[in-house]
Amino acid sequence: MTLVDFAVKKKYTTIAAVFAVVLLGLAALITLNIQLNPDTEPVVVSIQTQYSGVSASDIAEQINEPLEEELGSIEGVESISSDAMEGVSLVSVEFDYDKDINTAAVDVQNIVSKIRNELPQDIEEPQVQKFSKSDRPILTLAVTGPRSDTELRTLADNQLKNRLQLVSGVASVDVYGGKEREIQINVDRDALAAYNIPISLLTKRLDQENINFPGGRLTTNEQEYLLRTVGEYENLEEIKNLIISSTSQGKIYLKDLADVKDSFAEVRSKFRVEGQETVALNILKQQDANTVQVVDNAKETIAELENEYQDLNFKITEDQSEFVKLAINNMASTLFIGIILTIIVIFLFLENWRSTLAVSISIPTTFVLTLALMKAFDLSLNTVTMTGLILSIGMLVDNSIVVIENVTRHFENLGKSAFKAAVEGTNEIMLAVIAGTTTSMIVLVPVMFIGGFVQQMFRPLSMTLLFAWTGSVISSFTIVPLVLSLVLKAEENKRSLKIFIVFKKIVALFTKLLDSSREYYLKLLEKSLNNRAIVITTAVVILIVTLSLIPLIGSEMTPVMDSGQSYISIETEAGSSLAKTEEVAKKVEKIVRDVPELLIYSTQLGFEPGASTQATTGANGVQQAFMSLSYEDRNSRKRSIWEIQDELRSEIAKVPGIKAYVVEEAGATSVSTTQAPLVIRLSGKDPEILYDFAEGLAEKVKKVPGAVNINLRWSLDSPEYHLKINRERAAELGLSTKEISQQISASVEGLDATEEFNLAGQDDLNILVKYKDEQMFNKNDLENLVIISSGVGNIPLREVAEIKVSEGPNLISREDMQYNLDILGFSKDRALSKVNQDIQSIIGQYPLPSGYTAEITGQQDDMNDALTRLAAALVFAIAFIYLLLVSQFKSLIHPITIMISLPLELVGVVAALVLTNTYLSMPAMMGLILLSGIAVNDAIHLIDFVIEAEKEGKETKAAILEGARLRFRPILMTTFSTLAGMTPLALELAVGTEQYSPLAKVVMGGLFSSTMLLLIFVPVVYSLFEDLKRKIYS
Repeated sequence: MTLVDFAVKKKYTTIAAVFAVVLLGLAALITLNIQLNPDTEPVVVSIQTQYSGVSASDIAEQINEPLEEELGSIEGVESISSDAMEGVSLVSVEFDYDKDINTAAVDVQNIVSKIRNELPQDIEEPQVQKFSKSDRPILTLAVTGPRSDTELRTLADNQLKNRLQLVSGVASVDVYGGKEREIQINVDRDALAAYNIPISLLTKRLDQENINFPGGRLTTNEQEYLLRTVGEYENLEEIKNLIISSTSQGKIYLKDLADVKDSFAEVRSKFRVEGQETVALNILKQQDANTVQVVDNAKETIAELENEYQDLNFKITEDQSEFVKLAINNMASTLFIGIILTIIVIFLFLENWRSTLAVSISIPTTFVLTLALMKAFDLSLNTVTMTGLILSIGMLVDNSIVVIENVTRHFENLGKSAFKAAVEGTNEIMLAVIAGTTTSMIVLVPVMFIGGFVQQMFRPLSMTLLFAWTGSVISSFTIVPLVLSLVLKAEENKRSLKIFIVFKKIVALFTKLLDSSREYYLKLLEKSLNNRAIVITTAVVILIVTLSLIPLIGSEMTPVMDSGQSYISIETEAGSSLAKTEEVAKKVEKIVRDVPELLIYSTQLGFEPGASTQATTGANGVQQAFMSLSYEDRNSRKRSIWEIQDELRSEIAKVPGIKAYVVEEAGATSVSTTQAPLVIRLSGKDPEILYDFAEGLAEKVKKVPGAVNINLRWSLDSPEYHLKINRERAAELGLSTKEISQQISASVEGLDATEEFNLAGQDDLNILVKYKDEQMFNKNDLENLVIISSGVGNIPLREVAEIKVSEGPNLISREDMQYNLDILGFSKDRALSKVNQDIQSIIGQYPLPSGYTAEITGQQDDMNDALTRLAAALVFAIAFIYLLLVSQFKSLIHPITIMISLPLELVGVVAALVLTNTYLSMPAMMGLILLSGIAVNDAIHLIDFVIEAEKEGKETKAAILEGARLRFRPILMTTFSTLAGMTPLALELAVGTEQYSPLAKVVMGGLFSSTMLLLIFVPVVYSLFEDLKRKIYS
C-alpha cells in the first residue's frame, strides 16, 4: 500500500494527522524566536584595557602589540585587530564561525592572564567580553527627573545599570550623561612649593591610611578574637585632617595643602534627547541572544523601575525590536498577499473551485508543517526564513497542480471513478513529482556547506525551503488526492461547471485565451521542429546578447533597506573640547529638528571609558558626537530615507567646526565587523607615512562619482606636548625617566589616590588628587613644574627636559601585526562595484613606498568572498542536477536536453536586473541557485511525457507534439503560480522586503524566460539528439 492509497482509504486517520500537524505548527508559531536576521554575527571576543592619560602610540606599543603576538596562537583565529586611543586599548579577536564563543572567550582570557605581568602594572585589569565593541545598543533608556545631575548619574551607575545587567541576554549596559560623584583633593600648587612636598606624596599618604587590614587571631584560654586594623575613611573630615608630613615647625595636614570636596568628576560625555540633557543607559545584547526577547525582558525590568522610582521619567529613545517586529509583520502580510494571488492564478487555470480548494487546503497545511520543522531545528522567524516562506508559496503548489492535472485527466478523459482516479492518477506521477522536487531541493545542499557569512545567512533560507518542499510532497500525496476523491465524487453526479457568476466571464475569457495560446504554440513548435538550425541559431544569438549586457550590471553585498532609522556620526576639529563639540552638535540638532518626518532623536556626546563605540571616524573622545534619528514608517512619509539623508548631508556640510561626518541608514553594512561599505586599507610599518599617503589618496577618492562621506579613520593632528628627557642631566640629579614621568602625570592629570572610599551609602567613590582648576598647566607652567629629587631637592622641569608642541595620532589601528589606516566611505546612486573599479584604477596609479600596500577591503572583500562561494555552490548545484537526471532517465543525453533550460534562464535574469536597475548581490546569486533547481522541473515533466509517448509507439515528432499539448497548461500554471507568489516580494510592497527582492526578481525573470523559451528550444534539442542517436546507432 502506497502513501496515496493509505491517505485516501484511511481518510479519518489522514484528517486526524492533518489536525495534529496544524496544532504542532501553531504551537511552533507562538514559541518561535523573532529576529531581524539570522545569527550571522562573527564570533568576536574583545579585550578592553584602561590606561589613563597614556597616548595612543604608547598604548599600541605597550599593550596592543604584546597581546596581538600571543593571541595569534589560539586555534580558530581568523583575524586580530586593535585600536589604541588615548587612555584606552581595544583588541578584537575574530574566530571561525564554528568556534564556540564561550570557548573562545576562555582561550582569550587565558592568554591575557598568561602575559599580564608583561603589560604595564598600573593599567586597569583588562576586560574580556563576548561581544564586539562596535555593536549598536538594542535599547536606549533616557532617565530624567527632579534630581541633580550627580544624583541621577549615581542612581544609574549603582542601581539602574545593575538591574538591567541582570536581564537575560544583556551583555553590558553603558551609562552616559550626568555627573559622576567624586571626592576631589584640589591642591594648592603654591602651598606644595612652600613646603617642598611633591603631589605624589599626598596620594601615597591617602592610600596608606585608607585601609582595613586583618591582624590574625588572638587566643586566650577561654576566648579567641579576630584582630582587624580599621583605618578606612568614614567621612571627609578624616581626610582633611590626614597628616601629610611632620616638620620642626609642626604637623602639615592635608587641609593645609588642599581643599577637600564632595564633587563630581570631569564631564567627558553627555546625552541629549530632543535637545534636553538626560542620563541614558545603552543596553547591548549578548552575541547569541534574541533581540526581541531581550528587549521584552528589559521592558519588564524598566516597568518595575518605573514603579520603584515614581519621581523619575523613563523614556525609551531607541528600540531595535520595534523595527524587527515591523519587518516580520510586514513580511507576513506579503506572504498572505502572495498566497491570495497564487490561489487566484490556480483558480483561473483549473476553472474549478473544488480543485482549487484542494490546493488551497494544502498551502496552510504545508506552512504549519514547515513551522513545526523550523522549531524542531531551532530556526527563528526572521527576514531570511520569512523570505523562504514567501518564495515557497508558488513552488509548493507545483506538486499539487501536477497531481490535480493528472487525476483530473484520469477522471474526465479515462472515465475512472473519483476514488480510482485520485489513487491511480497520483501514483502514476509520484516518481516524477519526487524527482522534480528533488532537483529543486538538491541545489540548496551546497549552500548549506559553503562556509563563511554566506552559509550563516542562507542556511536558514535553504532549510526553510527544504521543509516547505518536503511538506509540499507529503501534502500532494495525502491531502490533495483525499480532497479530490471527495470533490470529484460530487462532480460525477453533476458535471456542469458551477462558478460564482461574478467570475464566470473572467474564467471563460481566460480559458479561451489559454486554448488559443496553446494552438498557436503547437503550430509554432511544429515549425520550429522543421527549422531546427534557425531555432538554435536564434537561441545562440539571444544568449550572446544577454551575456553582453552583464557588464552593465553592478554588484553589491546586499541592497539597502529603508529601516526608518538613520545615524549621524560627527567628529569635530582636532583638540576640540566637549563644550565645543556640544556647540557644534546643537547646530546639527537644529537642522535635524526641521525634518518633518522625524519622530525622535537623541545625541550622544563624548565617550565613556569602557563603553561601546558607535562613531565611524576618529578616536573615542570628546570630539565625537553620535546622533540617532527615528522617522515615521516608510508608508506614512512622502520621502525615502535616502532623500532625507541627502538633505541632511547638504545642510550639515555648512556647519563650521566639523572635521568629518557620516549620515547613513542604520544597518548600512551587512557584516557588523565591516565599518563602512567602502574601505581602502593602507598598511605598513610607520603610521606617519601611512597618514601622509592616505591624505592624498582620500582627496582623489572624493572625486570618484558615487563616493560619499569619505573620511580617514584616524589622523595625526591631535595636539600634544612632547617632553624629551635629558638622561645625562637627570642621572646627575638622581632621577630616572620613569620617576620624572610619574611626577609629571601626577601634576597634570591628577592621580587616583586610593582604591575605594565609601561615603553615605555609596561604595567605591573615587578620590582624585589634582591641582586647583585655576592652577592647571599651560606650557610655561610645565617648564616651571617642580620635580622632587631626593639628591638635590626641588628643581624645575626645564632643567631635565625639553618641551615641544607637536601633533600625534588620535588613534592607531593595527590588524594582523601591521599598522593600518582605513579610508572609509559610502556609495550613493551608483553600484559599489563600479565605485570600487574607479578607485582601483586610482590605487594602481598611486605610488607607494616599498613595504606599504593599499587595497580595497570593506564590503568589497565580503562581496568577493560571498559571490565566490555562491558561484561555487551554483557549479555544484548544476552538477548535482545532472547526476540526479542521469539516475532518473538512465541516460547521459536526456539530462543535457533538459538542462538546456538553464542557460535560457539567464535571458530573464539579466533582463530583470537591467530593467529594474537592480545590482547583482548575495540575494540575487542565491536566486540564481534556486532558479537552477526550479527551471528544470517543467522540462523534466515535458520530456517525461514525450518519452512515455514514444514508448507507446509514436514517432519522435508526434510524441513531442503530444507531450507539449498535454504539458502546456500545467507548465504555464506552475510558472504563473510561482510568479504570483513572488510578486509582492519583488515589488517591495512592505518594509523589510527590500534586501531580498533581488532574489525574487531573479527567480521571476529567469523562470519566465526559461519557461517561454524551453517550450520551443527543449523539444527542438531533444529531437536533434534523437536524430543524432539514431544515426549513430544505424
